[in-house]
Amino acid sequence: MRFKYIFPLLAFLICMILITIFLIQDFMWIIIPSFIIFYPMPYLSALKETVKNRNAVIKIKNKSPFMIPILFFSLPTVIINIIFLYTNLISLSLFFLIYFISLVFYFSGVYILIRDLKKIFEISIKPIELDEDPDKKKLLLINPVNKDVAGLTINPSSTFPPLGLGIIAALTPNSFNIKLIDENFENFEYEDADLVGITAFTSVANRAYEIATLYRNNNIPVIMGGIHASMVPEEALEYVDSVVIGEAESIWSTVINDFLHNKLQRKYEGVHLELENTIIPDRQIYSNRYLFGTLQTSRGCPMDCYFCSVSAFNGRKYRQRPYEEVLDELEQMPQNMIFFVDDNILGYGKKAEERAINLFKGMVERKLNKTWFCQASLNFGSNEEVIKWAAKAGCKMVFLGLESADPEELKAMDKKLNLQLEYERAFKNINKYKIAVLGAFIFGSDAETEESMFRKVKYILKNRIDVIQTTILTPLPGTRLFKDLRENKRLLLTNFPQDWIFYDMGHLTYNIKNMENEEFHRMNRKCTRKLYSRFSLYKKFFKTWIHCRSLSTAMWAFNSNKNYRNVSLSIT
Repeated sequence: MRFKYIFPLLAFLICMILITIFLIQDFMWIIIPSFIIFYPMPYLSALKETVKNRNAVIKIKNKSPFMIPILFFSLPTVIINIIFLYTNLISLSLFFLIYFISLVFYFSGVYILIRDLKKIFEISIKPIELDEDPDKKKLLLINPVNKDVAGLTINPSSTFPPLGLGIIAALTPNSFNIKLIDENFENFEYEDADLVGITAFTSVANRAYEIATLYRNNNIPVIMGGIHASMVPEEALEYVDSVVIGEAESIWSTVINDFLHNKLQRKYEGVHLELENTIIPDRQIYSNRYLFGTLQTSRGCPMDCYFCSVSAFNGRKYRQRPYEEVLDELEQMPQNMIFFVDDNILGYGKKAEERAINLFKGMVERKLNKTWFCQASLNFGSNEEVIKWAAKAGCKMVFLGLESADPEELKAMDKKLNLQLEYERAFKNINKYKIAVLGAFIFGSDAETEESMFRKVKYILKNRIDVIQTTILTPLPGTRLFKDLRENKRLLLTNFPQDWIFYDMGHLTYNIKNMENEEFHRMNRKCTRKLYSRFSLYKKFFKTWIHCRSLSTAMWAFNSNKNYRNVSLSIT
């Protein structure tokens, strides 16, 4: 560690020694151990944690790595000295003067370190230089973001690289120049291209159509893919030239060939390939401002939950990549923080569990040193061998789609697996290996009542739900939920495509069955404020620390809770 980072610590200790020499008083026997002995611990810890979590500190301005050490030093130090010195105002005043000086030196050292880390980060941000060969055609890929949408995209720590566009870039032949315009980090500005590829989630569809229209007005062909266009291709075709339905790997070479021969078709439908020798995304097109690298190891889901569009898009067959190929891809990824985007990284059955264990063991054996989180079904908490190796491989948090603890609500949402497993046992098993539980809960099912909403809040706050995600049940196109609500004329917002902006999991888009809509809104606001109050989140932090016996896991959970608080309160 460079001397300039240690210098503020040494300067403070020298200052303390001089104060002790020239201001000898009875209370110094308390001050000396409090500062000279204990102060270096939080100072050095702050430097270490800031370097270790530099991506979070620099990219999303996360203050936790350097604030938590000084808070843990300050609380006992201040309390002890007030207890012993409250009768001596002069001594107490001198203590607070020394304490203030300690904070000045502390944050001076942190400031110097962060300044240097920012310089290194700024140097690393280099614009991607496109091949300017005039004989090459230009493929412009666009990741649209609607700034008016409230959901998870409002927070930079909960946005992830568009994996699908990275796969398209990797599939495209070298005869193309490829550029990504990513509205997560840059405002869209029109630029010329030979072909445009665009993707969008449902709540961002209007923004995608807006950009697509600009290019079509200039006679530049636009191809749209992704979950929304795949679910409503006829709608998308009103704004784009071609739609790729489903997974693109099996069909993209045909799309490009047709484009080169001026024979673009209106629709292309991909088939579900097995995942051996899966194409690795071209990650060079992504901004390095993203906090997490993303990786997919499986596709498809046999569960076919009532409200979920995964099975409609990726199929009901659970397909897995060979774990050796996943490990090879992980080795190539420069990011230390990884999000496995699989809807269920564990899968179903003994073979799937063995494959997950082999993947996690391989991460340990290859010494990849990644910290990561993933999504899984509740059965993740049933096999301790899986959890043990996930923890050794660097897992800090697992997202579980719990939806509710009420059997009637689970039946209404067709969550069969959750009805068969014991929640609390799964939480305890996961926490045992220092992994936080991110519990996702849904408000607004057909079994929802005012009492059930209160019970849900009480359950979340009482149990080992380390990170809280709450959403409103959203009927996305392609789901059985959307079909049923539409057929029964229960949808409130049907002016499509304009109303897709409200289908962001934060707005009520249909008539609630057992409650008045206004009553639901009132209750939802009340529940949100209760769940995401600062008191609740700090209480969760300490409970996670105790249950997981890991400060770093507790920090992961606390920072995630802050993100969800920002999202939820912005919606309400």
